[in-house]
Amino acid sequence: MSRVLVTRARDEAERTAEKLRRLGHEPIRAPVTEIVATGAEIPRETFQAVLATSARALRHAGDDVGALSDVPFYVVGAKTAEAARSRGLHVEASAADVAALTALLRERFPAPSRFLYLAGCDRKDALEDFLRERGHEARVVEIYRAREVAALPEETLAQLARGEIDVVLHYSARSAALFVALTRGRVEPRRIAELAHLAMSEEVARVLRAAGFANARAAAAPRDEKLLSMIDEPR
Repeated sequence: MSRVLVTRARDEAERTAEKLRRLGHEPIRAPVTEIVATGAEIPRETFQAVLATSARALRHAGDDVGALSDVPFYVVGAKTAEAARSRGLHVEASAADVAALTALLRERFPAPSRFLYLAGCDRKDALEDFLRERGHEARVVEIYRAREVAALPEETLAQLARGEIDVVLHYSARSAALFVALTRGRVEPRRIAELAHLAMSEEVARVLRAAGFANARAAAAPRDEKLLSMIDEPR
């Protein structure tokens, strides 16, 4: 059994913690960010469809999202679809990932159309690039953002200092950099460097290596199961 520090935001950290328990590991949750609503308003305009790639966009939207009840939603993931339906919205289709969503939109909307994209402040460009390249108009409303926490829990810092944590999971370049900043000056560098740092991608691993964690390793593919499978691999 390994003691695994999960640095992702609280809602996702709990899901990862449950997976770790099933694998026989002890999860320790210490999010470096917290998800908060921006308070952005839904525009009272006409759209052919609404797009969402994260359930957070629906959970953190204000009550005015109800004005979109007659507009078809095209979303990524079952959890996003569930969150949309719980708000009384009509999910026309749910795709497995952004690549599958763009393929679906290419088929369903061959002519330039007008979309509303409910998004987070920190996001990848793939969906917006696709819409732009296809001549679509996309109104992007940033519904939520990941706010940095002021500090890691004192108990977590103490566990790190005592060498009671074996592995740290890093999910984004930003969260990796935040972990480095939040432990700097609070935990002996040697203690942090000797941990197994597992990263969701090579991009994330590079941030960790640049911080002096030469043993940082990247998952073979950016999926949770690939990341978690590395915990039991020899260092």
